[in-house]
Amino acid sequence: MLIDWRDLPPLSALRAFDATARHGGFASAARSLNVTHAAIAQQVRGLEAHLGVSLAVRQGRKVVLTQAGKQLAHALGDGFDTISSGIARLKEAHANRALRVTTTPFLTERVIMPKLSEFWVAHPGAEISMSPTREYVDVVGEGFDLAVRALLPGQTVGLPGSGLNCETVKETTLIGITSPKLLADYGPEPANLPWLWHDVMDVKLEMMRRFGLPIEQLKRVPIGSANLLLEAVRQGLGVTIFNEAIARDEIEAGGIVEMPLPQIVKVGYHALTPKGPEHPLVRPFVAWVRTLL
Repeated sequence: MLIDWRDLPPLSALRAFDATARHGGFASAARSLNVTHAAIAQQVRGLEAHLGVSLAVRQGRKVVLTQAGKQLAHALGDGFDTISSGIARLKEAHANRALRVTTTPFLTERVIMPKLSEFWVAHPGAEISMSPTREYVDVVGEGFDLAVRALLPGQTVGLPGSGLNCETVKETTLIGITSPKLLADYGPEPANLPWLWHDVMDVKLEMMRRFGLPIEQLKRVPIGSANLLLEAVRQGLGVTIFNEAIARDEIEAGGIVEMPLPQIVKVGYHALTPKGPEHPLVRPFVAWVRTLL
């Protein structure tokens, strides 16, 4: 049944009468709603005028409901209780559902998943649903709570439209990395080194252009998946551009070395979230990811 909202009394008047019926008087109702006694009485009298029927009468210090008042109180009690229960269930379901995150396969598999247990220590029982994809997805349309993406300065691909907020999680430096032996054998000149080529070279090529590398002249070593980059570098198969913060542990361990490049290029990792109320885990998860990058 469709509701004609124009025919209904003001919600404030209905709420005031419901509180009066539940608490048995204007004074108690006023305290429950944090308003004055006079405000409650005025709302109830206004409701009576709107309906054209007496709802409550004074008997000494008490307020007693008329038969019509009892009928309305019963209907409002059921209605407001149903609304309250529905809202509580909705809030509980939203608070308890898994945080849905989309980011690149590399960030998912090599950065986030290996240390996810650390997040769970700080947030026991938190459910995280990771959806790795190389493509920029419709965050709002596909029901994601958070997307984490890397963008170069001035790059607009994947930046939020009207339905997304954008927050810089971390800005880091891009560096060239290779194996110690490869650098010793070929020297530091980029054009003399073999470069690793994989399945998602669009972003990587833009990074290489930012460094002023002669892309068409570079020797290419195809490796298939971008997830194999670090292992391919360790094995001395070639050179690649990488996030300095993520590569730092490998460099300090001695398995790979930084290769000199002609310029300094930065990359920013961004958190994209739908506008409006956030999943309660968005803030702590973004703060934790910031420590990994």
